[in-house]
Amino acid sequence: MNVFIMDPIDASAVKLLSEVHTVVDYPASRQQDWHTNADAVVVRTFEVRAADVQKARKLKLVAKHGTGVDNIDVGAAADAGVIVTNTPGANAAAVAEYALAITLALARKVTIADKAVRQPILPRLSAGMELGGKTVGVLGFGDIGRRTARLFKAAFNTDLLVYDPFVPDAALEEPGAARAGSVHELLARCDVVTLHLPLSAETRNLIGAAEFALMRDTALLINVARGGIVNEADLYRALVDGRIAGAASDVFEIEPVQATHPLFELQNFVASPHIAASSKESLVRMGAAAAEAVLDVLAGRAPAHRVLPQPEFLNTST
Repeated sequence: MNVFIMDPIDASAVKLLSEVHTVVDYPASRQQDWHTNADAVVVRTFEVRAADVQKARKLKLVAKHGTGVDNIDVGAAADAGVIVTNTPGANAAAVAEYALAITLALARKVTIADKAVRQPILPRLSAGMELGGKTVGVLGFGDIGRRTARLFKAAFNTDLLVYDPFVPDAALEEPGAARAGSVHELLARCDVVTLHLPLSAETRNLIGAAEFALMRDTALLINVARGGIVNEADLYRALVDGRIAGAASDVFEIEPVQATHPLFELQNFVASPHIAASSKESLVRMGAAAAEAVLDVLAGRAPAHRVLPQPEFLNTST
């Protein structure tokens, strides 16, 4: 059968698939008619929308290389009998470590210091913030959120506050986390807020002007989840006005993000180009998991991680 790989993935995964199926690898996959020929597609950021599903008559599977499936119309795929899979857990360690790294870079002003020390005359630098003993709010407590919470706890003995209505109390007990009753309660009580939510119609612009108004003016906001969860215009205003102390984001509403983005003018904002999940190790794990899903589905076996459309209910009330 024909497997189209629509984005770059690790060579080991391509080899695994090529041993069983005809593989059209990236970038040739983008230049050929995958709608007509593909039995399965493997995607990272490549979009598969309802119109694509309707055109792709042979398509049996969309295998997401990663966790978030906002670039795939899961509902349309389900209606057409097309299976959607993802690779939860494969990138959790990489993203959790990166969440900690980008938080430290923001709190201790690492990027500002790096730029300053390269100047002919070292300017006076303001002091950063320690993370030890602070309260960290984790919004979304899946694989990545849980790993991130454990890292903050182990490294800095932080208090942990979690909002995720879908996780049982037992999941919070192991890292010693408390449960917030709403998004707004979490925002108001935390020194650091780290986002680990999927992007959906319900979570788009979840953090905007009203939410920034609830946060401490010393608080830091960290987003290694998805662009669009945070309203970027409202974030800019919150940072300029000192409504919050700082923010760091690996993701943006429009990617690749342009160098002229207004947020890049601000010293209390740290950015990176959607690389949190891209450690060498996680790319191998995600590639292998996506390839295994393709092999399973095309052989008539149930895949390890099938994604189904499901509603989300986020409580934002105080």
